[in-house]
Amino acid sequence: MHKNEIQIVTFDNPYPPDFGGAIDVFYKIKALSDLGVKIYLHIYFDDRHDISGLKPLCETINLYKREKSFTQHLSWLPYGVITRDSKNLIKNLNKSEAPILFESLRTTGILRKHAFKQKIAVRCHNLEHDYSWGLFKSEANWFKKIAFFVEGFKYKKYEAILKKAHVLFSLSYYENYYNNNNFKDKSIFIPVFQGNDKIESINGFGKYALYHGDLSISDNIKSALFVINVFKDLNFPLKIASSTEVKKIVDEIDKHKNMSFELITDYNQLTLLINEAHINTLYSYQKSGTKLKVINALFKGRFCVLNKNMIDDPDVLEICKVSEGKIEYKKVIENLLDTKFEVTQKRIIALQKYNSKKNAEKIIKEMF
Repeated sequence: MHKNEIQIVTFDNPYPPDFGGAIDVFYKIKALSDLGVKIYLHIYFDDRHDISGLKPLCETINLYKREKSFTQHLSWLPYGVITRDSKNLIKNLNKSEAPILFESLRTTGILRKHAFKQKIAVRCHNLEHDYSWGLFKSEANWFKKIAFFVEGFKYKKYEAILKKAHVLFSLSYYENYYNNNNFKDKSIFIPVFQGNDKIESINGFGKYALYHGDLSISDNIKSALFVINVFKDLNFPLKIASSTEVKKIVDEIDKHKNMSFELITDYNQLTLLINEAHINTLYSYQKSGTKLKVINALFKGRFCVLNKNMIDDPDVLEICKVSEGKIEYKKVIENLLDTKFEVTQKRIIALQKYNSKKNAEKIIKEMF
């Protein structure tokens, strides 16, 4: 294949790929690199410095430290945008004629002040205003609650910047529909990149139910408490796993003999937890199109029980157990406890659209 070139601007360091956005970016980079694309990577970062896993995949890597201060909250620009603004980035991007892929609305601040000659694409990771307003609903701290509410309005106004892009890559059906309605049909649905090439789910029975998520996010804390509430009356083990230990969650777990908390320290540990679970319990109070952990659980785990806020792919919903409230959710769990798991043809077919190579080829087609 002809070795094309692309410049990618990321909102955070995608290595290691240990949270949703990083996973999508990292495995997108890997898939493009595997197809012979030369990648010039530009990374906004806070405290994630390790780029060792990216060096074999990229021609060059430039790092840009986010500039953060409290006064930036007073700007009309979203905090997530104004803290990612670099003159050096503009200078470096103009060194090449290669098209530019901005990862998320948060990295597009430089489009306000500079008109690039290159083709511009934006990977829309969320509808940022919906995401902020969802966090507003879940957050318990009133100061943070107000901040998320205001940030949502800022993103809603700011998203007009997407008119400057030639193409948008949306990762869910809901977001793709929204973007095409608002930005003249320039959006293309490209599912999440997640690094799974084949289904590794093991037939038979697992050992426990599992909830895993980043517990530094308020929606995940609220969702974990929902799952704990479901299992407190069930005689079946539940593991809550996260790379962040939250006292509120651990204290609640300690009240129940059938529950335990596991601190995740690496990706292999999480993979093993998913492999050995009988049921992956997934829940969210905010609609955001696609939660990547659903796809990961379907490739690696057995039964998945979730609500519709987790994903909007109808084919994926067909291979999961969908439940919206505590009573229904508990009833579904009880029915699965004595049910032997088997990988179905329906699961195999539904997950084919999440093939990283095929989705990278779609990006190549559009960018070149």
